[in-house]
Parts: sequence; C-alpha cells; structure tokens
Amino acid sequence: MVLSLGASAGAVELASGDMVVVPQGQIQGPLFVAGNNIVINADVDGDVFAAAQTITVNGKVGGDVMAAAQTIRLNGEITGDARCAAAEVSVNGTVGQNLTAAAAKVLLDQRAAVGRDALVLAGETRTLGSVGRQVLGSAGLVELNGKVGGDVRLWDVEQLKVGPRAEISGNLSYGSPQRAEIASGAKIAGQTKWEQIAPHEDKTESAINWVGMLISFTGGVIAWGILALLFPQLWGSLGRVVRQSPWAALGWGLLLLLVTPLAALLLLLTVVGIPLSLALVAVYIALLWGAKIIVGDVLGRVLARRFGWEGRVHAILPFLIGLAAVVLSTNIPIVGGFITLVVACLAIGTVVLAVYRWRQRSSAPLETV
Repeated sequence: MVLSLGASAGAVELASGDMVVVPQGQIQGPLFVAGNNIVINADVDGDVFAAAQTITVNGKVGGDVMAAAQTIRLNGEITGDARCAAAEVSVNGTVGQNLTAAAAKVLLDQRAAVGRDALVLAGETRTLGSVGRQVLGSAGLVELNGKVGGDVRLWDVEQLKVGPRAEISGNLSYGSPQRAEIASGAKIAGQTKWEQIAPHEDKTESAINWVGMLISFTGGVIAWGILALLFPQLWGSLGRVVRQSPWAALGWGLLLLLVTPLAALLLLLTVVGIPLSLALVAVYIALLWGAKIIVGDVLGRVLARRFGWEGRVHAILPFLIGLAAVVLSTNIPIVGGFITLVVACLAIGTVVLAVYRWRQRSSAPLETV
C-alpha cells in the first residue's frame, strides 16, 4: 500500500545509490521517498515518509515526518510529529508537536525547538534547544543545556550533565548509577529526584542457545524446501531484488518495520478495517519469522556467484551455508540484536519491492506487432 501511494505521487526513487533531491516548490502530500541520499527542499502539505542512508529535510512539512536512515537531519519546519530511527539524528529546525527518536546519537541544536514532548532513546543525546513540555527517555550520556517547559524524566541514564544554560520549569527525576553533574548556573524550578540504579552488567559471556539455533535452522530448511517446490521462481526473484537495490530494500524494510504495527493498530480501531488489520499482522509476523530464511537464501546465492557454484551444485547447498551463517551471526551476544534487525529489515524490504515490481510488470500494457 505504501509503495502504491508513493508511485501515484510521482516522488518515489527506488534505485540504490541514487541522489534523490526534491526541489523547492509546493507538494501535495503525503510524500514517500526512498533511495540512497535524500534531500527534501520542497514544502510538503502533508506527511513525509522517507527511507535512505542519509535524509535531509530543509523544507516545511505540513504534517508528520517518519524517517529511517543512517543519518537524519531535520533543518526545516515540521508542524506535526517527527519520528526517527537512525544512527544519528540532528534537529536544527522546529518540530511543532512531538519528537520521537531512537538512535545512537541525538542532537537538538541551539536553534532547535520542539513544541511538545521529546522522547529520546539513544546512546548519547544533547539537548541545547528548547522543548515545550517534557523531555523523556533513556540514554548512556545525556546533556541538558537548553529550555524545558515541563518535567525531565529519564528512566535509565549512565551519566547526566545539566549545563549552565539549562532552564527546567518542572521537576528533574532520573535513574542512574551516579548523581548528575549540575552546573551552578542551571535553573530547576521543581524538585530534583535521583533514583540510584545498579550499573549495567556485562553480558558478553552470555551462553549461545544451540538448541534454539538448531530448531531455527531445521525449520528454515523445511520452509525453504516447501516454498521452492510450490513457487520455483520465488527465491530467484528475491535474490535479484537484493542484487539490484540493496539499499532501497533495507531502507523500505526499516520504514515498514516501524509503520506496519501502527497501521494495524489504526485499522483495528475501525470495524471495517479489522479483517485487514488481522491479515496485515499475520503477514508481518510471517515475514519476521521467515526473515532469516530469505536473507540466508540471498547470501547463499551471493556465495554461489562468487565461487562459481551456479549450475554445478544444487541450490540447497549454498542456501544451507547462507542460513547457517545468518542463524549463527544473529545469536552472537551484543551484536546479534543489531544483525537481527538488519536481517528483518532486508527481508521485509526485499519482499515488498519484489511484489511491487511484479505488479508493475503485470500491469504494463502489452506491445502489439
């Protein structure tokens, strides 16, 4: 559904490695954009959905912004909410409503202004601008050196620094192994409450669940074999999508991973949309379960092309190697969670792009001779 809407808007770029620039002007939203590097200079009357490696929003957005990328820069004016998932999020403009950011690093520059709440889950976050109501979240390092119109509530923070330019109109409450560093010039109108929590334990020595991996591997092989018998062209089609558009598949997968639960919930609230909501949830769960199988097959085909196995060995052999590599890597302590996220995004994006391109081919008019 997202891809079909984007195609009708004429603002979707799916080729990997392309620079997508939306020039200055007026666009009737919603706007859906995917690519490698995206720059939105236009004023959008509606919502913006973007997935890429780098996303920069310079124009005015009359609705919400939902973005997934490695780097996200919000330099313009957003009248609605901004929901971001990235390695780095930088806000230099204004967000009229709420900011929700999940990233390794989040920066609210001195020019940044959030109209209502800022919910941040990050490794490091710096708030130098203004937030109209609350600052909420959890992070490794938090630096507050701007204006907050309400409370600051941090559930879990390793280190909290409150700078001399900080102005908190409400209470400051935080959970941390150590007390916050509060500068003498900081202004806190309400109470300051510190809840001491234990430092995070190092889980690098966590045991690997070999039984679970064996069950996952066996189930993946069975599912792959059944689908290969029922749909002989399926795995080859998915492999071509990843080879041609790896970044587009990864970006769309991350975006849909975030959007689908929200869409299913909204549909569930309507009586007419309940069957569609249940079907959407079923497909979503099926794709998450089969993500390792899809990526394992893609990895196996890459290995087969790299070492010249194509036509010499049965397709199941490189698949077994690829699936084993995926199952093992997703169970590595600490980094396994990140690899699992990448696998899920790549699988979802690959399937959606494959369906989209199949529909394009099937709807294309036949040439007459």
